[in-house]
Amino acid sequence: MRCNVLSPSLLALSLSTSVTARPEIPFISTLLDPLQHIVKSAYAGDGLKVGHLGELGGIPGVDAEYDYVVVGGGTAGNTIGYRLAKAGYSVAIVEAGPFLEISKPILATSPGGVTAGSGASLLDSNPLRDWRFTTTAQTGADDREIHYARGKVLGGSSQLNFLVYHRPTNGTMAKWAEDVGDDSYTWEQMLPHFQKSPSFTPPDNEKRNVTTDYDASAFSKEKGPLQISYANYVPSWAVLVEKGLKSLGFKGIDGFSSGSLLGYSYTTTTVQPKTATRSASDDFVKTARSEKLKTLKVYTESLAKKVTFDDDKKATGVEVSSVGIDYTLKAKKEVIVSGGAFQSPQVLMVSGVGPKQHLEELDIPVVADLPGVGQNLWDHVLFGPSFEVQGLEDTLSAAINNDTVFQGALDAYAQQQAGPLTSNQVELLGWEKAPEKYRSKFSAETIKDLATFPDDWPEMEIIPLNVYSEDWSFPILQQPTDGKKYTSLNGALVAPLSRGNITLRTNSTTDAPLINPNFLTKKADQEVAIALFRRLREIAKSTPLKDTVLKEVYPGEQHETDEQILAVLRDTLMTVWHAACTCKMGKKDDEMAVLDSKARVYGVKGLRVVDASAFPLLIPGHPVGTVYALAEKIAHDIITEEKKQYTAILSTDQVLIRRMSHDYLKRNLKMHRWNLTRYRCASPPLFVVERVF
Repeated sequence: MRCNVLSPSLLALSLSTSVTARPEIPFISTLLDPLQHIVKSAYAGDGLKVGHLGELGGIPGVDAEYDYVVVGGGTAGNTIGYRLAKAGYSVAIVEAGPFLEISKPILATSPGGVTAGSGASLLDSNPLRDWRFTTTAQTGADDREIHYARGKVLGGSSQLNFLVYHRPTNGTMAKWAEDVGDDSYTWEQMLPHFQKSPSFTPPDNEKRNVTTDYDASAFSKEKGPLQISYANYVPSWAVLVEKGLKSLGFKGIDGFSSGSLLGYSYTTTTVQPKTATRSASDDFVKTARSEKLKTLKVYTESLAKKVTFDDDKKATGVEVSSVGIDYTLKAKKEVIVSGGAFQSPQVLMVSGVGPKQHLEELDIPVVADLPGVGQNLWDHVLFGPSFEVQGLEDTLSAAINNDTVFQGALDAYAQQQAGPLTSNQVELLGWEKAPEKYRSKFSAETIKDLATFPDDWPEMEIIPLNVYSEDWSFPILQQPTDGKKYTSLNGALVAPLSRGNITLRTNSTTDAPLINPNFLTKKADQEVAIALFRRLREIAKSTPLKDTVLKEVYPGEQHETDEQILAVLRDTLMTVWHAACTCKMGKKDDEMAVLDSKARVYGVKGLRVVDASAFPLLIPGHPVGTVYALAEKIAHDIITEEKKQYTAILSTDQVLIRRMSHDYLKRNLKMHRWNLTRYRCASPPLFVVERVF
């Protein structure tokens, strides 16, 4: 079974701009239309509205100077920008997209609406919030060019992702620390940074239809701007798959935020528990707005064109364009690039930092020859079979075929913040190393490649989806309308060996970079993917699921040999939107390293990169929690270093102390966020002046 995602009626429906026409398929206009609904939301106040930054708003078109200029108001950029501004530094955040806020709860603003705009087809994209990138033709995916959703909005891709929040394993962080030569990246040292952003709320078991075990000690009692909790509903399919995993030997663990992943659990999500809406990095900006933080300015709908340098190769600022007006934001201290795995290397390269030969081909003056910029792209791939099921009344296909079912779900969400629309579709996750019966068939080359990962690093991720997924071209329009019910079991390769790259199309950030993930090009990835596909089928046939799963409808059990399965994978694989490592951290003797362990760019001064591109490795699973933690860590490093620089010891024989009384000094220094402490025990008395952070 394969749905015609581009059928004329569905295509016309999805692109319709009429907000009053009644579709032939019940409520489908409410469900999707990537242009109609979002335009209506943004401009008619239906669900989404253009937000107001108030005094935080920067003045576009006017040159200005700040201590720090942050390029990109995404997951990392808003986090580090807020922390530095909170510490007393003047900070500008430059974001190409708009600032959108929720005006009322509808499907598009619910966790249940996360699939909208995520498809492999560019038709399933949201032009007001998505950069609408596509990959180059992928040889490992039948030469398909795959839509790669990236957030062009304040909050970045934390506004588009599937809300999954978890942390890496102990072994992952040990390898990170080893790769960059810095023990501050071990699990124990990073935990406080993981704990700083979130404000955790336990699951609401009165609304939630399952009891969920979790480790409360994984989260700090301090309240950060990012809201972390659990969905108020778990799909019946996820509950059933949990039993299937248990029957096959998976162990249940108390969440995925305590340094372990192997096993299964319900996952925490970035959700506002009171409203059951998305929590994203723009919550840091909203916090600054509520605090009336005067040191932060945010420039929305403003494109960073390039970083500027002086003759000493020190970053001096950023050239910016807003509505066609060019201006410069100068940085007295540093420029911090947080454009994500695709655009951070792009910004570096158009600014003259990158592979010399590539830059010269585009007539870009070379500031620093760094061959690793844009290379080493890691990503995870997604695929899996879809099934016809019985007895499950809360699948997406069930709602599409029954207006009453959908309206009931919408009412429960809008009125009680309960029901299926509070679920992000990715409630239950399972992780494992390839079981021995599959591993024993791997080639020696694959076994050797997989041995490079730590012992606690999973190779397979199991993701039950309450939808018919097929090739993920246009998920909502692909839901069958035959009155039957469908689900899927998807899997992700989380120990990938294939590596891609980002290169420039032109010497301007107005043009998208060339994105080449090289999906499924390594033999190890192919062998593990085939094994994972077989494992997904095994789960579907497990005893707890056998009475519910009627048959595999896509691709169908006739695709049985390794060659047939690999062909299916090439035809259907999709990204999990986890691109990373394109400006990787590394030791100075690593010629492909772009950054040191403090995220400072080699070969220049006053320039850092802080986002997933800075990762030396792509963590197993979903990286957003690690992006927040990295931003918190680098902010902490900067503030700590600045604090050291701004500590001075003054003795009584200095002119400043002789001419002014202690009280006068203390009073005036406090006005400028300095503390003055007098130590009488010293001879002569010492005065310590420290910046307040």
